[in-house]
Amino acid sequence: MPQEVTNAAQVHPPRPLFLTVLCVLGFIGSITSIVVNAIGFFNAETEVVQIKSGTQKTQLRNLFGKADASQLSLSNLTPENFQKFSVGGIVSALLCLIGVALMWNFKKSGYYSYVLGTFFTLITHFLLFGEEVGAMSLSLIWALIQLLIVILLSRFLSAMDRD
Repeated sequence: MPQEVTNAAQVHPPRPLFLTVLCVLGFIGSITSIVVNAIGFFNAETEVVQIKSGTQKTQLRNLFGKADASQLSLSNLTPENFQKFSVGGIVSALLCLIGVALMWNFKKSGYYSYVLGTFFTLITHFLLFGEEVGAMSLSLIWALIQLLIVILLSRFLSAMDRD
């Protein structure tokens, strides 16, 4: 007599609403970061010229009021470094996107991928620009927001790996 294989449906508690919100924000942020960094990669030369000349409102001026571009220390801001930073941003955003997709499926490895992507942003920034914040301050603020999300996501580690 053949054995009947029955798949007992595993009953899981519902997904926490806050985890869902964080995952959706992570999807949106990661995809936006990929697009912005890809644009920055292809327009690096004009972006750097505009930032250094002060003809473009820099992110620093937008965030912290009026700052003269000549007062900012931007010696490491070259088109090559800007392109490298954009590539680093794309890699970081891809790591975060993969992490969010895995966390959406309750995989704990997604959390670690997201953490790696977050720290990759910070490491890339400091390797290329050092302590010169200059016009790249928005990337540091974005990384701090990501660190906050990492802390919030850590609350849900016990709910992950439901398999």
